[in-house]
Amino acid sequence: MPAIDLDLDLKGRLPLNSEYYLEAFGSLWDRFRGDGCEIIWSGIGGDELCALFSSDEGEPRSPSSPHLDIALGVAEDLLTKRGLDAARSSFLFSAPLSATLSTTLLASRCHARPLATRGLWPVRPFGDPRLINFGAKLPFALRSGKELLRSYLSERLGSDVFPHGYAKETFALVLPKASAARADIISSQLASCALADVGLVSQEAVMALLNRVITTHECSATSTLARFLWAERFVRQLC
Repeated sequence: MPAIDLDLDLKGRLPLNSEYYLEAFGSLWDRFRGDGCEIIWSGIGGDELCALFSSDEGEPRSPSSPHLDIALGVAEDLLTKRGLDAARSSFLFSAPLSATLSTTLLASRCHARPLATRGLWPVRPFGDPRLINFGAKLPFALRSGKELLRSYLSERLGSDVFPHGYAKETFALVLPKASAARADIISSQLASCALADVGLVSQEAVMALLNRVITTHECSATSTLARFLWAERFVRQLC
């Protein structure tokens, strides 16, 4: 589960783009290395083979889209004018389009340091630009809802393992309760806020968000709080 405090012990000092499931992955990677592995093949290709584009007609909204829209509004409420200006500035999005999808690049970045410390080399065959280009040319009907992979798995396994609209596993049930249970610790740790000190967020708004999570256990507010704490830990490492 995402860390929900600001403990900065050596084990907790991770890059901003780190892996939410690092503990579980770390256990697997340690076992692989113990068995003498040096190379890891990873990635099933869902995002690469079934990417959706803004130009796709009839692109369905994700079931989580309403929650994301709410969380975006909650996050913007935390920001000062300086923070909003920085978040909306064009230079953040001026990089040229990559031949490799951002999800593949992000996964590589999240795993890079822990894999390197174990002497493991990741190979992601579905990140090959030629395969991504092939997937981009597939009809929308095969890419929408990752239909290509659904059909393949259904044929191979003889059953519909991932039916449309199935409930995905999330932290929605446990994260609000865990955040509320540690509210006193988080509140004490936020007596000093690095993001507020550099003028990007309002400390009063942060405390209001924490109180909102405590009283409502609202999923969107909790998600925003978890991401804020993630960013706050990172900034504290720089200060």
